[in-house]
Amino acid sequence: MGMPSWSALIAFIVLLLTCSGALAEDVAVEEAAADSWLGCWSRVYDAVHLAKHPGQKVAAMTVAIVAREGESSEAPGAYRAKITALMRDKQGTYSNLDGARCVDSGEALTCFTDGFFLGRFLIERAGKNRKLALRGADDHVALVPGVDLGAFMVLSPQNPEHALFRLEPAPAKSCGQ
Repeated sequence: MGMPSWSALIAFIVLLLTCSGALAEDVAVEEAAADSWLGCWSRVYDAVHLAKHPGQKVAAMTVAIVAREGESSEAPGAYRAKITALMRDKQGTYSNLDGARCVDSGEALTCFTDGFFLGRFLIERAGKNRKLALRGADDHVALVPGVDLGAFMVLSPQNPEHALFRLEPAPAKSCGQ
């Protein structure tokens, strides 16, 4: 068996370089996908659930978590969480307007709403699901229907029916992404 031809050697090197580039792209995609906080979670509460929980005003909820631009020491948080909800016996979609900036503590995201409607809530992992939790006395989130700032709804642990929402993975389009 003789020495390989130059063209075979060059073809082999090109193949190695091509595979290395593809492998680097795959690793970058996997690293981005490995961030389990990013995504969309949703839940629609059926009539049976709502009948068992008459104090629960939320009929449906989605939470979108995306990477946040502009993190600083004055406004920490690598994530932004946008909550959208439908309320029982109300028209229109309610949301936390500009979203909330969220800080990763490992076990949960602690999210803060800034501006006119200050608030705080947690996003916790629950396997593939997420929980929106209002646990502390100062925890609450204001949801506003469209631009009608006067018709806001506040979710807080003072109403036990609004202290914890379990949400399941949903397609990005469910969160308007």
